[in-house]
Order: sequence, then C-alpha cells, then structure tokens
Amino acid sequence: MATDIAQLIVRIEGQIVQTIALINPLVMIGRTPDNDLSLPHPLVARQHAELRLGASGAILTDLGSPSGIFIGGVRLLANQPQVLLANAVFRIGPFEITYQTASEAAAAESAQVEVSSAEAAAMVARATPPPAPPTPPRPTYPAVGPNGAVSRYLSDLPMVYHDNDFLGSFLQIFEAIWEPAEQREDHVAMYFDPATCPAALLPWLARWLNLELNPHWPEARQRALLSEAVDLYRWRGTRYGLTRMIELCTGLTPEIVETAEHPFVMRVLITMPADHAVDQALLEHLITTHKPAHIGYILEIG
Repeated sequence: MATDIAQLIVRIEGQIVQTIALINPLVMIGRTPDNDLSLPHPLVARQHAELRLGASGAILTDLGSPSGIFIGGVRLLANQPQVLLANAVFRIGPFEITYQTASEAAAAESAQVEVSSAEAAAMVARATPPPAPPTPPRPTYPAVGPNGAVSRYLSDLPMVYHDNDFLGSFLQIFEAIWEPAEQREDHVAMYFDPATCPAALLPWLARWLNLELNPHWPEARQRALLSEAVDLYRWRGTRYGLTRMIELCTGLTPEIVETAEHPFVMRVLITMPADHAVDQALLEHLITTHKPAHIGYILEIG
C-alpha cells in the first residue's frame, strides 16, 4: 500500500481484517459489496455512512442508520457531519475503524498484519448477535367512526340546515361509510410497504416479487425479507446475496469458505445457538437457489 495517502483500518476482535486507502474524496460505508468499504454484518445498514475528504480533513456522516456510529461511546447524530481527528476511532456494529492520516499510515504500516479473508469471515460470524426474540405482531386499529351527536357533513351544507337534528343524524350513516374509505385512500401507500401493510397482505406482496413466505415465520421476519427482496435480487449468485438471504430467513450468519484447491466447491458453515433450531431443508433450498450456478457446496451445521 502506498504510504503517502490516508487510510482506514478495520478491526474486529482486535484483529485487522481490512485496510483501504482513501484515494477518492468520497468513501461510502455500508453492508453491500457496492460500497467503497463493505462491512458484511446484520447491524450495518446497506448505506450506513459516508466519509468525505477535504481541506479540513475527514468528515464522517451517519446516513440515518438504525444501529448508528459511536465515537468514544457516544452515538453520532444522524445526518450531522463529524470531523475526525488524527487516529480517530469509530465503531459501526462490531467493527472498530481507525482513521489514519498519510503520515500516520506511513509510520504504522510496517506493524500492520491483516488476517486472511477466511479468518475475517469467521470473526464476523462469531460477532453476529443471537437471533432476537419474536417481535409481537404489528398493532391494528379500528376505523374512526363519526364523533358527536350530529355529522360533521352538516358544515358543508347551507346554514339553514345546521340546526336540523334529523339531517345531522341521517348524514352520520354516510360519514361512517365514507370517512374510513377516505382515510385508506389518503394512506394507500402504506398498504404497499412491507413495514406498514396489514399482516394479511404480506403473502400478496410476496407474490409480486416471486417470493415464498413460510406462514409459520414470525411476522417481523416476513417483513424484513420483503423489505430487502428487491435489493437482494441484485446480489443473487454472490457471496453477499447468499449470506444475507440466510440471515434474513434464519437469523443466523453463515461462514462461506472458498479455497484455491477446490475452486468450484464452497463450504457453508453455520453455528447454531443451543436454543435455536433451523430447518436443514430450508437451508439446502436457500443455498441451492441463491448460490452461483456453476459451483457446488457442502453444508456444515454445528
């Protein structure tokens, strides 16, 4: 690596797993491989943060990520730029990232030893949190009916009808029918969003994307899979696509190992907690469907 430019050093469990030179003025940080710095972990958002280099130094910005960015135990405010000092350390998920200026990178380069990609993948898998307990179903609320002794529709009629109690009661029939319908039309976009649609519509949305939802899955898992389905289709047949699909469908992060001795066979290693059970047939189906088409696999569950 050249020693006349700044760099980011990524550590996990105290070991260096990745080092990137800050060549471009804008560095995108996120979970997917199309980021300049890819951090494959469930706690990292698809586009988690950005790092801008300028005359004033490096400026880090959290792009509204759910898990946030921490410097010295303090979480950065979303979309608020933060200037990084020399040798600044910030944490994203389980990753500890050090920003080094050009002079610091040159001085420290000889002491840096980076672990292999297989060891880095194993560290990421170990740092994955255990599956969260089932999330309660999204609450539902009844439609709001007429409120009051007379209908609000009276105010839309000429003044002479405003004191007509019979007409006010009669119009409540139409208000009870039309108001819920208008509320649905005002918020119709929420019915097409996996995060907000009624649970009964989740299988219907899945058919739009040619997905099969297991009816026995927790509601939160079904919503998470649908939310990322379009993005995952971009990565189908890649290491990231397979890893993320298994994470969403099982709650476990696999370790995928490829070796030069067997370039057309990959090993998928999954470590299950004692209180967590995974259907092996489901794993076989996910791997067969989302692995690269030209290679085989060996599934190991421990």
